[in-house]
Amino acid sequence: MNEILPDVGCVADAVRWACVLEVTAPKAGNVYPGRSFADLTFQDFINAAEVAAHCFANPEGRFSEKVLQAVEQTRQIAGTNVNLGITLLLGPLSHVAHQHATTHEPLNDPPNDGPQNNRQMFSIIDWQKEIAVLLRSQDGEDAKRIFAAIRLAQPSGLGTAESMDVRSETMRSLDLIAAMRAAQNRDAVARQYATDFAHLLVRVVPILKNTIESVGDLLSGITAAQIELLKREPDTLIARKLGDAAARNVQSRARQLDTLSTKTWQTFDRYLRSDANRLNPGATADLIAAALFVLLIESASNP
Repeated sequence: MNEILPDVGCVADAVRWACVLEVTAPKAGNVYPGRSFADLTFQDFINAAEVAAHCFANPEGRFSEKVLQAVEQTRQIAGTNVNLGITLLLGPLSHVAHQHATTHEPLNDPPNDGPQNNRQMFSIIDWQKEIAVLLRSQDGEDAKRIFAAIRLAQPSGLGTAESMDVRSETMRSLDLIAAMRAAQNRDAVARQYATDFAHLLVRVVPILKNTIESVGDLLSGITAAQIELLKREPDTLIARKLGDAAARNVQSRARQLDTLSTKTWQTFDRYLRSDANRLNPGATADLIAAALFVLLIESASNP
């Protein structure tokens, strides 16, 4: 795996590469080179990747501050919601990666040879433990910033929850994780916050890693991972916009794909682009970007 992934020397590099690789790989129904939406282009994602890399480069401060800053700056340059889900996922992940680099050895520092090598590898268990601690340390001010970022981005299909609506001013006094738990059944990003990112780390990351290794090519592996993820779970962005039945229909079509057939993949891609791109599996794309970040950090930490 290490020989396939690009080298990263810092957390900002991993953020940038994760965002760029996600949008560069041709994923059905998503933006990628040569395939844009009416209000969203490949260049918008590249610009947003630079913003995210800059905002998450500093190890100091609260991750909620950086998430809000990234959304504000992205909105200024693109005028639309480019990567809210990715930003929300990379916030905690980049914070934990910074912590690990601070308390252990810097990324890409070669381990010392011999029995004195005390280098500590960064594993999925490490991610889960440190994210759990981080999320439990969030307070009301963190919640205000995260909800402000969501309102500013105006994500499609946000809707109104019966118990909690992040668009409401009253949400500013509520607990961040409680709000995410209330939304976890309808939103893949909220599910990560509600479960200490267990779904991402235990299910999504291994799927992405396995497809990249089995295909032997990074971008093709990402493409294959998207189809595999869509086969396993309906995309929550599609469900929020068009309903559960539409999301399950996309899942059913993904399960029928011949993964070796370019023609059937292109047909699936065209189908997802029908209806003004409303069948865009954006939540799955967000998870792939976050999983790429985890793999990049692990590769740099465990050479």
